[in-house]
Amino acid sequence: MTRDELKTMLESRDVTFRRVAIDEVVMSFPVHSDLFFSAFHTDDESAMEMANAARQWMPVLRDGYNDAMTKFESPGKYAVFSNLAESYSVFIKEMYKDIASLDGNTAQRTKDLLWYNFPGLRTELKGVANQQKQDRRRQLMVFVTGKCNMHCPYCFSMELQKSSISKTDMMRVLSWAQRNKVQSLLPCGGEPLMYENIDWLIQETERLGIKMYFATNLSVRMPDMMLNGKSNSIEQLHVHITNELFNDERLMSTFRNNLRLCRENGTDIILRGNIFADDSENHYDEWFKIAKDADINALNVAFTIPSHKGINSFVHFDLIRAMIPRLRRILEQGRENNIRVSIAKPLPLCLFPEDMALDILRHNHNASFCNVNEDDGMHNLSLSTDLRFSPCLGVDEPSVPFSDELGWDTLRDIFSKAIGALQSQTLLEHCDSCFLYHRRLCQGACLSYKQPRRNGGVPCGN
Repeated sequence: MTRDELKTMLESRDVTFRRVAIDEVVMSFPVHSDLFFSAFHTDDESAMEMANAARQWMPVLRDGYNDAMTKFESPGKYAVFSNLAESYSVFIKEMYKDIASLDGNTAQRTKDLLWYNFPGLRTELKGVANQQKQDRRRQLMVFVTGKCNMHCPYCFSMELQKSSISKTDMMRVLSWAQRNKVQSLLPCGGEPLMYENIDWLIQETERLGIKMYFATNLSVRMPDMMLNGKSNSIEQLHVHITNELFNDERLMSTFRNNLRLCRENGTDIILRGNIFADDSENHYDEWFKIAKDADINALNVAFTIPSHKGINSFVHFDLIRAMIPRLRRILEQGRENNIRVSIAKPLPLCLFPEDMALDILRHNHNASFCNVNEDDGMHNLSLSTDLRFSPCLGVDEPSVPFSDELGWDTLRDIFSKAIGALQSQTLLEHCDSCFLYHRRLCQGACLSYKQPRRNGGVPCGN
């Protein structure tokens, strides 16, 4: 298409025409850089549409763990993902050229819109844009019970105490959550549906106006409020498909029936499949059959991560490269079945073939880093069955005993430093020459690989 044709389509009232033109402008940048940046000269719908497309096709414009991002230097500095570095260099030059051509008010408005829509640019725009602090939704993961009806060898929680949080203590936890303006509660386990007070917990969160979502294998009795579809507090279920389901007809029958009931009740469901080291009897094909039968179009997959003592059947860091073909197969099956496959745990994309790494980056926002850093390291705040806070389910140190008087800000002061140090810690020799690492778009792997093992062992990434 010619420039004039693209400009006409960008100004069209037809959404489809605009979408085609926007994709062409983004994918052929910098040929049409003037048309790209002109969308940000005025604060209207065109800026949002252009930004949505750009964030997919130019993943370096997205947010990383921004506070630690280093200012961009010459693209020649980066030996790993050097093509992305070169593309980003061109983008920065065109951006500054566009801003320099504008009058004062338009230039400021353009910088503000770019700062707002592209967190990956904020280090470059620091001091030139009107910065606004974005509030995060506070959430708390609570390991309500260590009990489970499954025996998965890769389970991250296999060392969790088999006890449960008492109703009295859970009332204290809910009061603490309400005082500290927690908006989402995530019951974890074990199997959270086996928590003896789960019906009461769902009712209480609804009464307090706290939303819930949790992970479950869905092969046990469901709470009455879930069966009846009467709970307004449950926003989403992450349903784990475990290998044991395929070896036990009774479990599979319960699982499928519960899945059907949840779908009939309108519950939002994302399926979860785990790839672990010894999965010769994998059931990848069945994952997609279950999804299609239940009319579910989203599947999260993850290489299993180390437990706190590193004794589970997790994917050792030096095995990740050998397991890439398994992940490629799953991603291809997702496209074939029109099911969106997302990466649930960060992976070192430098170990992947470049075409696969870029494809994963474009379609999986958190494929190379997790959002544990959000809200200054408090986004994944966890509380164990023995009532100790930790910054994440994968990072159990430092830990702080639960106290009614303990405040959110106090925990933030403790955990933000620990999370920042772990995310910035390198895992591979070439991390220092990696463009994604310097842009804080890659943390190497789940932080559970980086922290020292509770039993005195070295980090599993070493």
